[in-house]
Amino acid sequence: MFLSLILFVMGLMGFMFNRKNMMLLFMSMEMMLLGLTLNMLYTAFNFEDINGLMFSVMMMMMAGAESAMGLSMLVSYYRLRGNMNMENTYN
Repeated sequence: MFLSLILFVMGLMGFMFNRKNMMLLFMSMEMMLLGLTLNMLYTAFNFEDINGLMFSVMMMMMAGAESAMGLSMLVSYYRLRGNMNMENTYN
């Protein structure tokens, strides 16, 4: 449970303190999702709850879909702008 808290806090700090690089923002969101999923798996395993385990599997599938969408958005943004920095987005 402590590991999931560490992962979530590291992802949250990365999301809060990094507002310039889109790749690091997506990695931070994935880290937060991993921390939540790990916490849910731990709790479901301790209470022997099959619904929690199934919900955790669905969360992992959602994280995979979010990664695929984020990567496609990064590729299109890089092709359009030439870099992944979000400093001068509105120029």
